[in-house]
Amino acid sequence: MHDMSSDSDGECSKEIQRKYIDSNDKLKDFGWTDLPLRPYQLTGVNWLIECYQKGHGAILGDEMGLGKTCQTIAFLAYIDSRAKKWHPNLIICPRSILENWVAELTKFAPEIKVKSYVGNKDERNALAKELRTQVKAGRQPFSVLVTTYELCLKDAELNGFLASQDWRAVVVDEAHRLKNSESLLYTTLKQWSTRHRVLLTGTPVQNNLEELYSLLSFVCPSSFRLSGVEKFLRKFKDIERSKGVSELHALLQPYLLRRTKEGVLKDLPKKSEVVLYHGISKLQKKVYKAILTKDLSVFQTRGNYPGGGGGTPRLMNILMQLRKCVNHPYLFDGVEPEPFLLGEHLVEASGKLVLIDKLLSHLKQTGHKVLLFSQMTHMLDIIQDYLGYRDYTYERLDGSVRGEERFLAVQNFNKNEETFIFLLSTRAGGQGLNLVAADTVIFVDSDFNPQNDLQAAARAHRIGQVRPVKIMRLIGRNTVEEIILRRAEDKLHLTEKVIEEGQFTLGAKSLITNDKVGLQDILKFGVDTLLDDNDTDETDVDFTQILGPSVNGEWQPEEEPEVKTSQSAVLEEAPSSMYEFEGTDYSKEPSAEDIKAFEKLLAVEKQVLDEEYTAERSSRGKATQVLELFPGVKRKPRTPLTAEELEERNAKRKETEERKAKLAEEKKARREDQKRKQREDMWNAAGYISSCVQIESDEEEEENGEDEEEFDLTQEEEDGGVAKNRSISYVSGDVTCPVTGGTQVNVIVHCADDSGSWGRGGLFSAIGRRSSAPQEQYELAGDMGDLALGNCHLIALDDNHTRDGEEDWLALVIAQHRDKRNNLSGIKLSALQQGLKAVHYLAKARKASVHLPRIGHDTPWFNWYGTERLIKKHLTAEGIPTFIYYYPRKQQLLKRKSSEDSDPPAKKKKISTVSFKEEEENKPHTLLDIFHGVTAYLHPFFFNVYTYDADVEVAIGDKTTHVIVHSTCSTEDRKSLVIPDEAVVVYEKWLDDSLKKGRCLPSHGYLVDK
Repeated sequence: MHDMSSDSDGECSKEIQRKYIDSNDKLKDFGWTDLPLRPYQLTGVNWLIECYQKGHGAILGDEMGLGKTCQTIAFLAYIDSRAKKWHPNLIICPRSILENWVAELTKFAPEIKVKSYVGNKDERNALAKELRTQVKAGRQPFSVLVTTYELCLKDAELNGFLASQDWRAVVVDEAHRLKNSESLLYTTLKQWSTRHRVLLTGTPVQNNLEELYSLLSFVCPSSFRLSGVEKFLRKFKDIERSKGVSELHALLQPYLLRRTKEGVLKDLPKKSEVVLYHGISKLQKKVYKAILTKDLSVFQTRGNYPGGGGGTPRLMNILMQLRKCVNHPYLFDGVEPEPFLLGEHLVEASGKLVLIDKLLSHLKQTGHKVLLFSQMTHMLDIIQDYLGYRDYTYERLDGSVRGEERFLAVQNFNKNEETFIFLLSTRAGGQGLNLVAADTVIFVDSDFNPQNDLQAAARAHRIGQVRPVKIMRLIGRNTVEEIILRRAEDKLHLTEKVIEEGQFTLGAKSLITNDKVGLQDILKFGVDTLLDDNDTDETDVDFTQILGPSVNGEWQPEEEPEVKTSQSAVLEEAPSSMYEFEGTDYSKEPSAEDIKAFEKLLAVEKQVLDEEYTAERSSRGKATQVLELFPGVKRKPRTPLTAEELEERNAKRKETEERKAKLAEEKKARREDQKRKQREDMWNAAGYISSCVQIESDEEEEENGEDEEEFDLTQEEEDGGVAKNRSISYVSGDVTCPVTGGTQVNVIVHCADDSGSWGRGGLFSAIGRRSSAPQEQYELAGDMGDLALGNCHLIALDDNHTRDGEEDWLALVIAQHRDKRNNLSGIKLSALQQGLKAVHYLAKARKASVHLPRIGHDTPWFNWYGTERLIKKHLTAEGIPTFIYYYPRKQQLLKRKSSEDSDPPAKKKKISTVSFKEEEENKPHTLLDIFHGVTAYLHPFFFNVYTYDADVEVAIGDKTTHVIVHSTCSTEDRKSLVIPDEAVVVYEKWLDDSLKKGRCLPSHGYLVDK
């Protein structure tokens, strides 16, 4: 292994530099710009080239923030410019940094042709088709393709474009994703054809040697076969001996290069770390105790009881619940008091948020910009509510934020001085981002894997940072967070010993998540203190003394680092004593008091389990009975109640419940009135007029009354001697161009969500092509808070597609909900039913026909049967002409001639697919008869087609009026056809446009030379 962290590189490095690239000027010969690389980066580029020339892969394991991206781009520029034959290169990275990779490639090496392989399935297929076409034509459409892990897996399932290419080099960024050799991503990428593999990771060793071996096997499978992992682990199990260290370093040297900031970046501003301890609120104590006492049985083996066995999975669940409790009690449903309004209670309920509140106030006043990380996106939701309450400006990035929005959020934070805080989830926001505009990093909670926290902190402390960086970690005193932090720090020593020092102590080391005893120790920690009833009041904190001086928004170096003790105990860069607090060394195992208190809990629970096992009763499930057995908790014996007293008590309870329910209803009504008044004031101020359909009260009562009755789907009523059609008409066509329904008013129904963000593709785009009014009205309604589930907005389609004498309207039913994390629900039948009632009301009032797409088409587990019954109940059963459209895809409309149809019969065959109605085969056509009198021959298309009352021939005859050819049909092919003088030859666009317009268009604009 190379360790080139000193100022002067070794002889081997100098030899490599003389052989390939010895200066930034030389690098420009390969298409590099004027941006200079640092000496250690040039060394890294030459090392990557050396690995490429020797025919084995490489792991560039530089510490986060040392410029692995620019070194890789320089390497790709070199091999691309020196290549004699074109082969593309592939970069695989997290979605959050894909745009950054494209931008860096363009900035550093503009001569490299770069493409990004992203988007939905149709967009990717279109791009793949375009690239394949260019390659077949002898062109080189790209040199580097950038894509994501997830798209690699999706592409592999279909044996698609990525898997079919012969890549020159495959670069995997954040390559610790490949630490598990049995993962799907690992096995998929290893099967792809490539000459060279490069892994980029700032954490090549996270937990154990097996993960390192997986990376080595990926870059050089011939030298590190997966079958040899056990032999490798046994050989280096006890590597304390100097001989073993030297042997391991000699083994790693050709494949792994690792430099640290301390070794190569002497000019990088200093980074300092601070641990801030905080208490927890009374509410948090209550929840914490409730979590412990509810599931005590999992703290010991239950093999002597029915259903016994290990409890490790449930231990992890309890651990997560305790971590949530220390963060904020409102993370649990039912804890936050109604009416769920923002206020000081949001801060006061959590000791951690109390500290955050004071800390951010200090940082804002002193001019710092902050990155705030949390493991839990729900905790970020609470902090986001808090930031809005305090009127702090912020950006946010987590796994739910779309790729392009992530890039914009990063750009806005780095360029906008007014943005104070960036909220990030540790996993999604800790990869590959450059956030040097911030000089303060706050970890709300710690990751079990400390490498994830290091990755996150490196977003600010990296090349380009010009100010000292302060990293703060918030720890709940006497909670699981303290012991988790110590266990995580133990894991950091593994990386230091394997890579920096070469010393191993892996003999008995295993992951904390796989060690039940370790989990028990974590849960026992601090129990003695947490089970008392003492208050945990926070005193005023002098952050200037704790964090150090700050001048003009820049942290100042301290003369002498010292351990400071206060109500929020702070220890800066003192790992040897960071757990010493208030006279107790918390780096040791749980105290005797902790264990004693914990054993009391176990004894109580064991007594309950014994009673449950012997008496076969369910007393264990009653938390109150467990708590009654706690020492020091005394209750007076209950006096039995007489029958009269019991009846009186029940009556009082019922009266109280009714009174509470009435008060709750009145309170809810007042809130609704207040919200309605505020909404009306906002609408009046903005001049907004709602398009939501309002059902009159008598009509609504009539609808509600009908809900209780059964309806007859086959009944026909006479109205002036004309039978009303009470069945659905099914149509093949475009619902945005409705067929003639025998009415002058057509209502097109479409379902949308309540977000106010207009969709893309599908019916949304089809509606947009007809008119921009629906999108504008829908988005305006979203801004005005006028999109409630069940609403139906009526919008006119004011375009030139409407037939003379008819009106087309769009009824937009709000039937789906989109939450804060951008998750979209399915279609809610209750909301759909309410919307269909409104459609029924306006269709009756306007004597309109109703046109719907096949709602829920291609949606998994969608209840189409229930939806169809709703349509019949509210529309067709009321005599409203109702049409449901199945959109014909182009390949369904015109299918190519199959091989078995090579010898078609010589006679003409009329093929016509018409719309049908349930159990009515002889009803009039509902498909358009726009091609009446047309006899067409489709070349080279064949059956099946929807003819719209035209005749389709299998051979050109005397009666042929139109020969329809594909745009790709060659001149020689067309001239081989024997075409009557009376017939015209047109491109297939004539057919498409006629269908769109709903009439047979003149052919003069589509003619082809015979």
